[in-house]
This record gives sequence, C-alpha cells and structure tokens, in this order.
Amino acid sequence: MCLICILQYRKSFVKYKKVVYSKKARVALSDCYCELRKTLTNNERNEETMNTKTSMLKRLVSVLFVIIFLLSLCAGCQTSNDQIQTLEKKENVQLDIWVFFDMNEPGNHYVDLWDELAEKYGYDVNVKFYSTEQIKGKLRVALVCKEMPDIFLVWGGTYPDYLIDAGECIPVQEYLQASDIDYKESYVMPYKDGNNYIIPCLVEAYAVTYYNQELIDKMELTVPTTWDELLQLVQDVNDYNISHATRYAAINLGEKDAWLGELLYCMIVNRMDPYAYDKLKSGEIAFSDPIFIEAANRVRQLVDSHAFPSGFMEIGEVEAVENFIDGEAVLFPHQSTIVYYLLENMSEGSFHTMQFPSCNDEYNDIYSTYMMDINHTLTPGLCVSSRSEYPEEAVKICLDFAKTVNEINVSEYGYLNITNDEIAVPEDLEEPIVEFRQMIEEAEKMTAYWYAELPQEAANNWRNLTKKLYAGEVDVETFIQEGEQYLQFEK
Repeated sequence: MCLICILQYRKSFVKYKKVVYSKKARVALSDCYCELRKTLTNNERNEETMNTKTSMLKRLVSVLFVIIFLLSLCAGCQTSNDQIQTLEKKENVQLDIWVFFDMNEPGNHYVDLWDELAEKYGYDVNVKFYSTEQIKGKLRVALVCKEMPDIFLVWGGTYPDYLIDAGECIPVQEYLQASDIDYKESYVMPYKDGNNYIIPCLVEAYAVTYYNQELIDKMELTVPTTWDELLQLVQDVNDYNISHATRYAAINLGEKDAWLGELLYCMIVNRMDPYAYDKLKSGEIAFSDPIFIEAANRVRQLVDSHAFPSGFMEIGEVEAVENFIDGEAVLFPHQSTIVYYLLENMSEGSFHTMQFPSCNDEYNDIYSTYMMDINHTLTPGLCVSSRSEYPEEAVKICLDFAKTVNEINVSEYGYLNITNDEIAVPEDLEEPIVEFRQMIEEAEKMTAYWYAELPQEAANNWRNLTKKLYAGEVDVETFIQEGEQYLQFEK
C-alpha cells in the first residue's frame, strides 16, 4: 500500500531535478504510517510482541524514505529537457458544462461555440444540452449528490437562488470588473448578499404576442386590440372551423408545462392595470382585489369559449411552438426570445409581433407602453461551480463565450445588446424584429413576471395553481383563496 502511494505521488515529489515533498505526498506518508501503526497494534497480546512490532515499524518507515530518495535520484538522473518541459506544462483542463437550448437563441452558435473556444484554450470540454425543465431536475440531483458540473447555465429571477444559497456558485464580480465586457447595469445586478454569481450571456426575455398573418388574411380576421375584439376573433375562428371542417385555434397554448398559462394570466393582469402587481407586492392591495378576480374570470371565459387548441392541457411548450409554426393557431402569447426560431422556420411575412390586446372594456393606447420582463432581477447566464478544480479557467471560457455570443446576436440578428459596447445591427432586419425593438424603445415601464420574483417553492405552487384554474380543477373563488398563501413576496 505504501509503495503504491509513493508511486502515485512520484510526480509531485520531483520538480526541476529537486526533491519537493508536496502536501499530498506528506498526507499519503502520514496515512501509510497510521495504517501500519493500526495494523501493528491490533490484537496485541503482550509487551514483547509490542516491542517487536514497533521495531518492525521503524524499519518499514526507514525503507519508505529510502525508496523516496532513490526515486527522486532516478528522476534527477533521467529527466531530460523535454521531460522538464512536460513537468512544467499544466495538467490538461477538463470542464463539464450543462446548458439548455430551447429555441431561445438564433443560429447554432450557442451550441458550436463551446468546441471552438475549447480548441482555442486547449481545454477538454464535455457539453451537455438539456431542455429548461430537464436541467432544473439535473441540477437539483447534482446538488444533492455533490456532483455539480464546472459550468452550468441558469435562468434568472429567483431560479438560481437555491444553488447560490447552498454555496455552489463562486462570486464572479471581480472577474466581471476585470474583463473587457462593459455590461449594461441591468444585467449585472448583484444577489441579495451583494455578490454577483452569474456571467450574463442570454438577453432578457419579454412577454409578447405573435400573430399568424396568413391565417388573419385567410379567415378575414381583424387583429384584436381590445378584450371584446379578442372574444370576437375567438368566435370567428370557431365559426370558420365549423364551416370549413378545420381545427384552428384562436389562441395557441400548451399548458402541460404550466408556465405558458401562468404567463398569460400575468399578461392579462398587466393589460388591465400595469401597476397592479407592484401594489400586490408592496401590500397596498391583496390578491382578493377585484382586478385579480376579473383576470381569473377572463381566463375561464377563454377556456369556455374554446379559444385554445383541443387538448391544450396535454400540449407541452415545445409542441405548442411547433404548432404555431405549422399554422395551427392565430395568436400565440409567449416570450420575445423565440422570435428568431420562428423566423428560421416560418416564411417571410407570415407572422408579426404585438402586445397582447388591452383587457379593459375599452382600448387605452397608453397600455401599449407597458411590458413585462421575464427575469427582471437576476438575468440568465453562466455560473461556475465552487466544486470545480479549474475555476479560473471556467470563468475565462465563460467570459469569452458571453462576449462572442452577444456580438453575434447583435451584429448578425439584431438582438438586444446586453453591453454598452457599440455593435452595429443589420440594416435589413425582418419586420417582427423591428416591431419588437420598437416595443422596447417605447416602453415606459417594465413589470416583473411574477414567477421570477417569488421564492422557488412558492413560485412552483403558484404556477401549479394557475394550471388548475385552466383545467377547471379549481373555481375562481378557490383560486383566489389559495393564491394568497403563495403570493408572499420578500420585502
């Protein structure tokens, strides 16, 4: 056992032809000594046996140090200049990287860039791609098993709180300050303890609505701007289906994953009163306020009017996106980041970007300047594990990744710039991108997406409750009563 330990740490004993006893070597020798001592003292019967074995112990320890000395001499004699360079060369950096790639970015550079950067720095990277829901489960299991990847991508808001609170992410503010990336202030907001744990690489997402122009023309519909116009569109689509034996949906929704329905409820509230959420959060009003009751009633009104696809409770988000691409729905409330995926898979001019219709009785143009951002506080990005053997190298590749991705997103696709650096956008941006950028430029207020600011357990319970509202498992009164216990925000 002792000889194995010596051989295992041989490289750490020898450096530049000089014997250096590393910490690992000293620990190994100490362990070997303790093991021998334990072996010799077990089953002792008398003092004579003890003396004999102690003598054996001294001889064995002497042999150990002789072997170490001989090995270091051999290394000193045999080490050539090439071998010295090999010893000087740092051990090859190996990084495990977990990311999600759910149609949230244009092109494939989010996938391919890791390999390019690994080659640039001479690292070995093992990149695994998951859906948003998959990576949530993977990270929780890895946390429990203490097997976190070196680098992992997280959404913003309160999503990464449990990882940060568990000490699984290293602070990165000093790296951010020392880097050549001049992030916009909203992308580097610190955690509640004053530290930054995320290297931003994903642009903020916003709640928007897409509409299929081809279906609007085909059914001779009017793009709705008010609640009454929205209900009329639902009725017109249903009438068209009856007369043409088709199955188009007025509003595309996949509620299997729960979050799209919750997003729609929040959008309805925001289109009724963009300050309602702020009042709820501050305690000025309760969840039993009429506006939240009315929003729940409007959700049920859409369900009862057959506004959503048949079987929408069993349709996942990814399937819902594909259904919209396939021309199966007129409107699609979602987030802004999938616009590029839609552009890649739908014909030019086939869809547009807009705000969800005003949900008051009358149209109020000022509400078009109020939007919802999905993450609001902590923005999505890359975290480096505190368990990583190569934290410096991990941060280095993350910063390069973030900077390169932002430059590609802005210069090639007209994405929103997450930095203050001057990056020119293409002159020939497609219409949905122009429409979205105009919304952002004209925005007077950004309301937070509720889920992003709730503690994670409460957020998940709240999301599941909205799913029950859509499914009809709870009525509006029960929805309001149960919602009050989950909508408790940190002051």
